Amino acid sequence: MKKRIRFLLLMLILSGCFPVVCEAQSGLRIASIFERYGKQKGVAMVELSTEMLETYSMEKYKSITIKDSHRALPEIRQCLETDKKGAKKIKEIIEGGQLVSGYYQLPSRKEDLNRFILFKLSKKGAATLVYIEGELESDDLITLLFMKKDL
Repeated sequence: MKKRIRFLLLMLILSGCFPVVCEAQSGLRIASIFERYGKQKGVAMVELSTEMLETYSMEKYKSITIKDSHRALPEIRQCLETDKKGAKKIKEIIEGGQLVSGYYQLPSRKEDLNRFILFKLSKKGAATLVYIEGELESDDLITLLFMKKDL
């Protein structure tokens, strides 16, 4: 009986019947940053709702801002180094030999799905890491990020 249950569970997993929450970042080292620091004091993590995602042609948006990032920064930079291999570098700023800002387009895993990683270190030492995937193109994302908000 236990073998049948295991076999059934394995088949369900392989057939994709279970929703996979972390699938969007699977295979990326930055996923560990969200997992490790996401619920710590002094950290803000944002994941957009389905309604907001649809508005901007996104399937996934997840960001984390770590106010006092001096402990996390070496790990963040190592994760970025790994994840940006094979990615298209759209913009990167290096100061004093250290990455302070980066914007990368990752290779697509399926047609019409673009994936992006954005990183920024503020002058006050806050590190922000963003993962986005969706139909939007790089130019669309730049427009979205830098458009002026009418108040």
